[in-house]
Amino acid sequence: MPSPRSHLALVLASPLMLLLAWDGATRFSLVEQILLPAPATIGAALWDVLTRGYAGVSVFVHIGTSLWRVLTAFLLAAFVGVSLGLLRGLYPRIDAVCLVPFELIRPIPPLAFIPLFILWFGIGEVSKVLIIFYYAMLVVMLNTQAGVASCPEDKIRAARSLGASPWQVFWRVVFPASLPHVVVGLRVALAAALSILVASELLGGDRGLGFVISDASTFFKTADVFVGIVLIGLIGLIADRALTFTARRIVHWEGKT
Repeated sequence: MPSPRSHLALVLASPLMLLLAWDGATRFSLVEQILLPAPATIGAALWDVLTRGYAGVSVFVHIGTSLWRVLTAFLLAAFVGVSLGLLRGLYPRIDAVCLVPFELIRPIPPLAFIPLFILWFGIGEVSKVLIIFYYAMLVVMLNTQAGVASCPEDKIRAARSLGASPWQVFWRVVFPASLPHVVVGLRVALAAALSILVASELLGGDRGLGFVISDASTFFKTADVFVGIVLIGLIGLIADRALTFTARRIVHWEGKT
């Protein structure tokens, strides 16, 4: 394994090399600026949006609006997805009841539900949150169910032979064994929630990073499109690192058993 210092060097070198290649492609006119602005141009646009806002609204209002939508949907998806995943993993009859409905909707992309959600819930916050929740919940549920299934049967039998009650078997054996899968599901769901954010904010309104991206693309302001993309990417990176940091302290036994 690489040392911590060399690992950090690789982490920092990869984006730097990408930026250098990007800057070289634009500097030598290998790509048109309207299609791919130079990093310096995007940096200037980012500074302008941070200091002046976008469409008369502070960028922090756009960020806060998007964060509220994503976090609300993600927390709901985590609660419902983990609960359903545990139930499906523990009880075959519940899994049998849920199998066909969830397997039917799972391959359907969230964008396909946008017209229905507009008809059912309008173009307000409910539709935006539910579009994100729908896909994130499926990801969490499937990973949680897989985590329950991954629990070694011999550990369950050993706990029962020692007199553990069904609740103790679940809480002391099954749930800890499934947590690594749950954490993976939460990380994937968080990334999915951010990726669907832009689509959900196309439903209407004048707030949010998805609005910034869609509005800027309408007027061919490519640099501002990249500003919205960069901000979503930074939010995703920070949120993923925070989730991973927390998970390593909660699931501290992962890879040690």
